[in-house]
Amino acid sequence: MHDRMCEVSRREFMKTGSALTAAAAAAASLPAVAAFAEEKPARGALAMRKLGKTNVGVTILNLGTAGDTDTRLMNTAWAEGVRYFDTADCYKGGNSEKAVGEWLAKTGRRKDMFIVTKDHPKTPDEWVKMIDARLEALQTDYVDLFFLHGLGGGFRGGGVEDHRGIPKDKDWAKAADTLKKSGKVKFVGFSTHTEIDLRSSLLNDAAVGWADAIMVASDPRLVRKNSDFNKALDACYKAGVGLICMKEMRGADQIPEIVPEFEKMGLTKYAAVLHAVWTDQRFASICSNMQNLKIVKENSESARTFKPLTDDQLGMLDTVMDRYASSFCVGCDGSCAVAAGTDAALGDIVRYLSYCEMDGDRATARRLFRELPPAQRDWSGADLKAAQAACVSNIDFEDYLARAKTKLA
Repeated sequence: MHDRMCEVSRREFMKTGSALTAAAAAAASLPAVAAFAEEKPARGALAMRKLGKTNVGVTILNLGTAGDTDTRLMNTAWAEGVRYFDTADCYKGGNSEKAVGEWLAKTGRRKDMFIVTKDHPKTPDEWVKMIDARLEALQTDYVDLFFLHGLGGGFRGGGVEDHRGIPKDKDWAKAADTLKKSGKVKFVGFSTHTEIDLRSSLLNDAAVGWADAIMVASDPRLVRKNSDFNKALDACYKAGVGLICMKEMRGADQIPEIVPEFEKMGLTKYAAVLHAVWTDQRFASICSNMQNLKIVKENSESARTFKPLTDDQLGMLDTVMDRYASSFCVGCDGSCAVAAGTDAALGDIVRYLSYCEMDGDRATARRLFRELPPAQRDWSGADLKAAQAACVSNIDFEDYLARAKTKLA
């Protein structure tokens, strides 16, 4: 997760100080939300927030299990106060769900945990039928939250355009209601990390639809710089749709280890990103794919010591990430492929490469790459310099796609 770090000396970074400060002062502030009032945590748990209209408190940090998740890691997360685990049918070829299920059975902690899983139905009826397999793998008779996985991309219900409107579709709403009435699912929703325009559209639909909660790819820069996405988050928040943030840490590994402004706050670069997301109280929790005990402990400590960042501090983080973090584009709008003159799914390919290089999950990265239609994994003849110029994160596609060809093909 923390490999490929950018090494920049204190002296070099200090040279940019005045420019960063000036840029931070000009950064837009977050929209006004309710005053900070964390939920009273359960005994031994991290701070909690209500997950939208569900009225259920969830820890502000949750354990994503897309990577290697073993008993020791889950025991440590529990000891550190994490009371929310996130899994899916496809994580580690189904082994993630099984590991979580075995842990729940051995520890007897099911009632103390908020458990989320996901699946990839093609139809509403199929979604209803899938829950039994998920419960069997998790060794439980109910899940707290059941997601459609990867709405808008990586979701097996059709092409990307076919997903528009699903969050307010009557047939999917009926399936959601059936799942909840069965007693096997408490709440329903979807996850999404598709192109930003479609992502915003799906959130706007959810604000008037059936979803109780959404896990959405976001980071502090995207929230503050993309007004349409920000308004979509607002619409969900005001409608009581619970919001969970994911992919917030992509690119943070490239930020210098020494950032004087963060040092003054007593924060590492990773803690600064977490604190920035938590400062936006619209997000109830952060799903963090914590790959080892050190990261679990560090992120949990960040949750325990969280204090809202000021606008100046948020602006400083934006500027630092603009300068250094270009390994992943959370705000991809598809303009890179258009500028390159290609049908290749450049944004998705870079995201899959991050699963391999940042999460150490090459098997999943290669599977997702293989599942792309041939035209979407063929960038021959593409103008990758033009793609980089059009990319909102200035990704060096020549470099990244060369690595993708070696590691994913």
